[in-house]
Amino acid sequence: MDNKKEVLSTAGSESAKGLFDLIASKVPVNQGKEILSDLKDSLVDNLHDKSKRAVDFIHSLKRDKIRNLERLLDVSRKDLKKSDKKTYIYMTDAGRTVIVDRDIWGDPCTITVKEANKVLIRLVKFFNDIPYLFPVFNEKSLTGDIIFMAEDEIWYRDKDEATLVLFKNDVPDFLNIKLNNVKKFNEKQLLKYLDNCKMLYLEKRLNNLLLVERKIGIENIVAIRKGYVIYKDTEYTVLLFDDLKNLFDEFTLKKMPDLSERAMDVLFSEDIVEYVKSKGYSFENFKQDGEYLEYWQDIGNKRVCVMRCRF
Repeated sequence: MDNKKEVLSTAGSESAKGLFDLIASKVPVNQGKEILSDLKDSLVDNLHDKSKRAVDFIHSLKRDKIRNLERLLDVSRKDLKKSDKKTYIYMTDAGRTVIVDRDIWGDPCTITVKEANKVLIRLVKFFNDIPYLFPVFNEKSLTGDIIFMAEDEIWYRDKDEATLVLFKNDVPDFLNIKLNNVKKFNEKQLLKYLDNCKMLYLEKRLNNLLLVERKIGIENIVAIRKGYVIYKDTEYTVLLFDDLKNLFDEFTLKKMPDLSERAMDVLFSEDIVEYVKSKGYSFENFKQDGEYLEYWQDIGNKRVCVMRCRF
C-alpha cells in the first residue's frame, strides 16, 4: 500500500517528467521519440475535443434561450431576416418587426417591437433559461443575485438585504427588505418570507390586521392567498376573506393538513369551508391523492372516502 502511495505521489508531483523518463529508460531513442510525439498529439487532441464540447454545450444553451424567447415573442426561425453578433431581426408576414439586441456575451438583452404605428421597448431577462420581458429601468443601484422572476417582478438578493422590483403600469417600485433576522432560512423559506413581505406591502389592510392589530411576525405567516391567510401562533389560525377583502370567518387548527398549495386553495374556499363545517369534518384530516382532495372516515369496520373533489 505504501508503494502505491509513493507512486501516486511521484506521478502527481512530476507527472510529465516521470512519464517521459520511464519511456526513455524502456525503449530505444528513436522509438521513444515516436511514442512521445504520439502522446503529445493525443494530449492535444484530447484537450481540443474537451474544449470543443464545452463550446458546443454553451452554444446549445444559447440556442435554447433564443428558442424560448422566440416562442414568447411569437416569432419563428422562418421570420428571421438578419442575424449577427449584435442583433437578431425578425419580420412576420403580418408586418410586425422584432429587433433583439445582444449583449457582449451574445445573450439577448433588449427587444424592440414595431407594429403599425406602435413601438415597444423591453428589457429581456432570463431565469432558468425562461425569458421575461420588463419595462426599461435603471439597474445600476441594484446589487446581488437574481433569485426569482415572474411577470412584472424581479427579486434580487444581496448579503444583508433583498430588493424586490415590482412593476405596475410599466413603473418600477423598489421594495427593500432587511435579511438580518432570516439569515438561517433555506432558499424555500427565504422565498416564502419575501413573498409574505411583498403581499403585506401591497395589501395595506392585511398589513395592519396582521402586523399591527395581531402583532404576528412575518416569519410566522404560513400562507397569504386569495381568499385566506394562515398564520401560526400557539395554533394555526385560518382567516377567510370575501371578494371585497373583508374578514368574514376564522378558525384554528392544531396541525396543518399535508396538502399542496392548489389543494389548500380548494379546501379553504368559501363554499368548501361551509360544507366541511356543516358535516363536522376535521380540516386537519384531509388528504391529497394526485389531483383530488379527499376525506376518509371509519364507518363500521370499513374505511370509506366520504368526500372527494378534483382541483
